[in-house]
Formats: sequence, structure tokens, C-alpha cells
Amino acid sequence: MDLPSVTNSPYGDEPAIVLRAAPYEAWVLPGIGGHVVALRDRASGLGLLREPLDEMSGDLTAYRLDPIPYGIPLLFPPNRIEDGTFTAAGVTYRFPINEPKLHNRLHGLFAHARWDVAERGSNDGEAVLRLRHSLREADEEFAWFPHLLTLELDYRLSRQGLAWTVRVTNDGHGPMPLLLGFHTALRTPTGADGEAERCELSMNIGDKWELSPRKLPTGRTIARDDMEEAIASGHGNPYAHAIDALFSAVPVGGPNVCRLRLPTLGLDVVYETDPKFRAWMLWNRDAKSHFFCPEPMTCLVNAPNLDLPWQLSGMQLLPEGASFTASSRLKAVPVRP
Repeated sequence: MDLPSVTNSPYGDEPAIVLRAAPYEAWVLPGIGGHVVALRDRASGLGLLREPLDEMSGDLTAYRLDPIPYGIPLLFPPNRIEDGTFTAAGVTYRFPINEPKLHNRLHGLFAHARWDVAERGSNDGEAVLRLRHSLREADEEFAWFPHLLTLELDYRLSRQGLAWTVRVTNDGHGPMPLLLGFHTALRTPTGADGEAERCELSMNIGDKWELSPRKLPTGRTIARDDMEEAIASGHGNPYAHAIDALFSAVPVGGPNVCRLRLPTLGLDVVYETDPKFRAWMLWNRDAKSHFFCPEPMTCLVNAPNLDLPWQLSGMQLLPEGASFTASSRLKAVPVRP
């Protein structure tokens, strides 16, 4: 039996770190956002995530330009900020607009950042990797988000799948807005006969928030449609129609759970996220691309600009010197008869 390991290997033309622990392997790109770009179950041959190498040659130029719809990129802030600006605790923040048609800031600040390796190795049946990225005054992003902060991603791969913990530490003075999410891209095997039509999705989605033509919450909730009702009841198809929707997460007395059943393979892909992630985005591009993105977020889209109580929006401030942590896990498990 192979022992857990952490090695260096190229992923296409990008340096990667590979974690292996039976039956899984995970590929991480420290130079591009610290992203997990691939998670593979070697026993079944299933790739759980949409990978750039599924669609590109070894040249990852296109991925470097837009890494968001692949793997598990960290977003800070997640999704959209209206006009790229908001005010919190007396400080006004202005981010460059990168969605000019809708005049929003999209997907935060650090999706392309280079991360440092703080720890790597194996122990107790796990392959372990810790990455770190710090924001300091000399960095370009500090002009947009003027806080000293440290981000850490602890990855642990074992027989129980990939577990990861994100840690955000406020290293500066005064409170800091905490707005965090993961743009997780789960794939459906394209070679399995009819798998996309037969798969079933379950998520603990609750209230659906109305989105404006700029894809920003209006502050009102609306009824879920038939597809969304089916997903909430545990028997939805993630490709029933195109979707780009925002929901509150319903507390379930433990982690949030997104479960994708793949009947042809006899597997469930189970994505568990910390209940500190209080909202879900659900996006499947065009419902024809064999992937969809369940996106856990600590807050609603554009939370600092919403005229809602913070208990509803999820907007929060991280005190000076404090840290926030949240853990998640992704795995494939056999379906019980």
C-alpha cells in the first residue's frame, strides 16, 4: 500500500504540489491562488473537480487569465461588489471594476495571488500541505483593501477525502471586513452514459434571494422554482436548466452538505462545508457543460451594501488581532444498496 506523500510535479506548464493518500490525489497550484485544481479518486477513476487540463492542452495560458471556474479557488470577497465599493466601520473600500458590463468587482482580490509553502509532509495516514499569503503595505491590493492580513490554507488528504481549513488573521489595527467564499467546480463524468441526466443533487438551500439585472441581491426573497425545490428535497438535477442563484444555507445541526449522486458509478460526491458559510451560490454556466458550482460563502453577495441586518446578510468584522477559521471536506463515497 502506498504511503501518503507530498511531491512536486508540473500540472501542464505550471508548477504544482501533489498530495497522495489512498485512494486520492490532489493537485495544488501555489502560484495561482493556492488553488486545488484537481481531486481524483484513483480507485474509481473519477475526477471530482472540473480541471483546466480536461479542456486545455498543457499550455495553461487561458486558465491563468480566468482560473475561477475550475477547481476550488478561494474568493475574498466572494462574487460581486456593486460598483466595486462599500463602506464598513467608517472605512470606504474601492476595488477596480473587472466586470465592466455590470460595473461590479467580481471574485475578490486573491484568486491569482502567489502563495508560499509554510508546511508540507505526511503523518497519521494524511498528506499535509499548508499555504500562506500575506497582504502588506507594499502590495498593490493594499490600496484597495488597506488591512494587514494573513491567509492560510491547510490541506489534508486521507482516505476520508480532501479536508481543508481556511484561516484569516487580522494583523493590522482596527476591525476588518470578513467576506469569504469558495468557487467550487464539481464535474459530472462525460463518458458515463446519460450520467448528467441521471445524477441527483441535494443541498441545504433555504431562502432564495432575488437578483437584479446586475446579478446583485435586491434584499427581497422569492419563491424557489421546481428545480430548486427538487434540490432542496434531495432529488434535483443540477442541469435541469441554467442557474445562477443565491440562497441562504439552512442550518442542519452540523456541516452544510452538498451531495451529488452518480448512479452509473455507484458513488456520491459529498461536499461538506462549515456552517460558518451561511450562504450558497449555485451556478452551472449553461447547463450543458457537465459541471456546476456550489459556492459556500460567509455572507450574501454584495453584503456590505445591502440594506439588511447583518444577521441576514452575513456581513461581519474581524477584530484587530483576531483570526477566523472554517473547514470543509470533499470526498467520494460508495452508495449503499
